Amino acid sequence: MLKLLYNNIGDIMKFTLLKDEEFTRFVDQRPEKNFFQTTMMRDRIEKEGKENYLVGVKDKKGKVLAAAFIADTGHRFWGKKTFESYKGYIMDYSDTELLNFFTEELKKFLKEKDALRIIIDPYIVNVSRDMDAKETGEVDNRPIAKNLEKLGYYYNDNGAQVKWCYCLDINGKSSEELFKEFRSSTRNNINKTISKFKLNIRDLNKDQLQEFKKITEDTCDRREFQDKTLKYYEDMYDAFGKDVVFKICELNCDEYISNLKAEIEEYNRKINELSDSSSNRKKKEEYKKQLESNENKIKETEALKAEKGNVIPLSAAMFILYGDEIVYLFSGSYEEYMKYCGQYRLQWEIIKYAADNGYRRYNFYGIQDVFNPKGKDYGVYEFKKGFGGYVEELLGSYILDIDSKAKIYNLLRKIKRIIKR
Repeated sequence: MLKLLYNNIGDIMKFTLLKDEEFTRFVDQRPEKNFFQTTMMRDRIEKEGKENYLVGVKDKKGKVLAAAFIADTGHRFWGKKTFESYKGYIMDYSDTELLNFFTEELKKFLKEKDALRIIIDPYIVNVSRDMDAKETGEVDNRPIAKNLEKLGYYYNDNGAQVKWCYCLDINGKSSEELFKEFRSSTRNNINKTISKFKLNIRDLNKDQLQEFKKITEDTCDRREFQDKTLKYYEDMYDAFGKDVVFKICELNCDEYISNLKAEIEEYNRKINELSDSSSNRKKKEEYKKQLESNENKIKETEALKAEKGNVIPLSAAMFILYGDEIVYLFSGSYEEYMKYCGQYRLQWEIIKYAADNGYRRYNFYGIQDVFNPKGKDYGVYEFKKGFGGYVEELLGSYILDIDSKAKIYNLLRKIKRIIKR
């Protein structure tokens, strides 16, 4: 019965390679759209010399019903290739007939390309959650996972793509409205970067990406992560053009010192205006403490300037502007300059830009240790929570075996894991 149904579907649907424009036109109007599933990302992958395809399904009239950008990961097992559809496929996963047809035809296509397996990672929410990662009951896409498993996909607990994200809905709110919804500590830190530290934000062009790389490399070494190469960042710059932004946050020592001196003058004025009455003594003492604090900060900043120069890079971040979403993809900060709150300023600048330019949401992207307050990355999660928003749990990574050798490959991987224990 299933085979008969499948044959009937084959009469009204066709698996095919897609042209750039028809792939883009279809993806752009789908809710699963994301920057991984774009011709821009395809262009970046091609710079690595990787085999790749834009595949899809059309109906009898030529209308695209499903699409996916797939690429060879470069991994080999007995000459067989592993393909991946980064944050794909793009399609209605609740249409089981379409999913079945696409899966079966893709298996045939990839078998001809000497594929061992394909890894997918749909850009679909698993279950909706609030900022504390508690289920809200509004969205439940777990049946999609069951549909995939029925077709032979199995969960990949070692997926390379992000499964847990943190997001902030904008949906027409002004930047002022969003700012009021931040935690008070977050608002205070942002205000300090503007009124006290006088931090500057600068966009980097391709020739300046080494400045970005230096910061991310330092951060990755400290946190024991693997950083991307400079070539990766340069290739992303070339591929995405105006849709990728690299920003750096800097402290100008002269501007900061000038502000501290202006504050000192103001404190002295206030002290001089106060009488010597007992009721004013406490205020005078507070102002004097602030004077002393500012004088110490001036000395500290002058020493920093003498050692490092007048302009000190604090933090840097990379953002992808795609569709109605801005994604915060990579970043770094120098640990010794955390007190200047550079990352807070970077986040505020891009959130403000998103609100002022009609974006639907801002995606802080990956979070880890969501349920582990003692985890080393729980602090990153807490930092992002300070801006409001919610946790987004995606469906996760799934593998579909194409060649029979995949069973041997999976067995060897299990044995390897056991040995490592």
